[in-house]
Amino acid sequence: MKQNIAMLLVLALLVSGCGQSGPEMYPVTGTVTYQGKPLPLGMVMFVSKDGPSSQPAPISENGRYRLEAVSGEHLVQVVAMPPSQGGRPDPNVEGGVDYTGAPEVESLIPRKYSRYDTSTVTVVVRPTQRNEIDIRLE
Repeated sequence: MKQNIAMLLVLALLVSGCGQSGPEMYPVTGTVTYQGKPLPLGMVMFVSKDGPSSQPAPISENGRYRLEAVSGEHLVQVVAMPPSQGGRPDPNVEGGVDYTGAPEVESLIPRKYSRYDTSTVTVVVRPTQRNEIDIRLE
């Protein structure tokens, strides 16, 4: 009997700790385009002006992304760097690959978009409607 009570107490503690913590997040989907064409790779992140930032979300080869963000206005950060070519495995360097002598990889978009404070792109996430937000970069 004591074992059953102990199991119930443990279960109650586990269940009570499973509630949502932090601000409410809302799903956001859309397409990232650059000069009218879908961006084929990269990451997008919303940086809230009044709360936590979204987690970085991958951009698929057709430019689509999906993330969760708090409601309100956000600055948008987009990074679109193709994988570097020509690196050599080296466990002694950060990331495990030495790119010394390898050609530098160019961003697919202007670098200003890779920082939220210089991108000039803003969006608004709304709690009461579907958030289909396309991001158009020029």
